[in-house]
Amino acid sequence: MAATQFVVNGLLVGALFAAVAVGFALIWGVVDIINLAHGEMVMLGGYTSYWVLSLVTGNAEGSPLLFLATVPVAIGVLFVVGYALQRTLVSRVIGTDIFLTLLVTFGASIAIQQLALQAWSANPRSIRVAFADPSLTVAGVVVPKMKLVAFVGALVLTALLFVFLKQTRTGRAIRAVAQNPEAAALVGIDVEHTRAMTFGLSSAIAGGVGSFIAVILNIQPQMGLIYTLKSFVIVVFGGVGSIPGALVGGLLLGSVEELVAGFVSSQWTLAVSFSLLIVLLVVKPKGLFGEGVNE
Repeated sequence: MAATQFVVNGLLVGALFAAVAVGFALIWGVVDIINLAHGEMVMLGGYTSYWVLSLVTGNAEGSPLLFLATVPVAIGVLFVVGYALQRTLVSRVIGTDIFLTLLVTFGASIAIQQLALQAWSANPRSIRVAFADPSLTVAGVVVPKMKLVAFVGALVLTALLFVFLKQTRTGRAIRAVAQNPEAAALVGIDVEHTRAMTFGLSSAIAGGVGSFIAVILNIQPQMGLIYTLKSFVIVVFGGVGSIPGALVGGLLLGSVEELVAGFVSSQWTLAVSFSLLIVLLVVKPKGLFGEGVNE
């Protein structure tokens, strides 16, 4: 029963990891850079919902519906942040040495962290959502209601992005740029705008997930690094640019980490995750799915 509880907890949290990693995979597959500032978009999304709710209620506490109303605000704000970041900074280093792109996104990550520290301090914060009964019990397994809401929200965000990429004109343009940017430009696609849209969508998904994280965990300005690292592991698990792969990888990583934390120690979770990553790279270098967004 303990193992079942750990797996359920892992799946609930793993969906959040997966949704963050989907955005990370999208940028990697379309823009062809590793965005080391991706975790900071999660952090900013959490703070956006926190401050919007604080403005409305005065104490960052409210009903589930009131909290959910802040999620689209965080998504919209982070879309603008991601779009602007790509247009003003990242676009200048696309196509250059990979080390330079890593330096630029790492610099952006540090800058965002320091600005957040100056604006909001390092004190952990969280959103408090009132439930008459905070958890459900199903077949002896305890399921916190807010984690269940966050799980569903993360899956919805991931599904919406998948449908957007498959069914809309902008989504098809993103897939075309991922496959061959030169050919996409020849048929009239604005490649730079499409890349900026990709950055904006990725940041928007991360921001939405950050909102859900703020109700189940504490948020603070330096939380972004761990989500960037987890996203990297998940994307390699699932295959670069693969949304289904990122989803499966996130659920798998969440389950493994909860089992390790429950039966061994939470201090070993990252070590075990990266050990699995090394094993997977040896056995299946292209990841579990190994397909890009263009496919």
